Amino acid sequence: MVELNKKIGLFGGSFDPIHNGHLMIAARAQKLLFIDRVIFIPAAIPPHKQHLTLTNKNHRLQMAKLAIENYPDFEVSDIEIQRSGISYTIDTLLFFRKHFNLTSDQIYFIIGADSLIDFHKWRNPEKIIENCNIVVYDRAGIDINSIGGDLKKKVSFLNAPLIDISSTTIRNKIMSGKALNKLLPEKVADYISKNNLYC
Repeated sequence: MVELNKKIGLFGGSFDPIHNGHLMIAARAQKLLFIDRVIFIPAAIPPHKQHLTLTNKNHRLQMAKLAIENYPDFEVSDIEIQRSGISYTIDTLLFFRKHFNLTSDQIYFIIGADSLIDFHKWRNPEKIIENCNIVVYDRAGIDINSIGGDLKKKVSFLNAPLIDISSTTIRNKIMSGKALNKLLPEKVADYISKNNLYC
């Protein structure tokens, strides 16, 4: 639970599955930005992925919970899982501001550079910017220079090494029977195996 006058990081995504790259980015953001709590928020139906078939939301939620067990300053929220319909960032952001009585300066919204490129297509992008600090981490194959100058001035870029791990790659490796080479927390890998996910 977040205490008053604390800084929180919100890290949303489909997390299908959550992997070590997600955890490393969250840990880096927490350290560099002096964030007290990082909250992972698995999405039920991400607006930009409506055309995709995601793994059952309860599986994704459980994997996220298993992934953070060794991180005392991380937690998982099921707010978007429980919300019916499409999950919009602005709704989640305003919920956390109101629920914990936070100012915009106390909230850090963590996204990948690939998401930033499409940020202008999100619901109420300017309102999102007004209600939090947007922190962007680098993604392989994304040219930061393709992002509009005005938008770049309104966000911060996380000083972190490029972590070339993706959920898509992990799913493909599992389907092909290839070794995961510690791309996932062990408990998440065991959960996937026991539940025959991504086969």
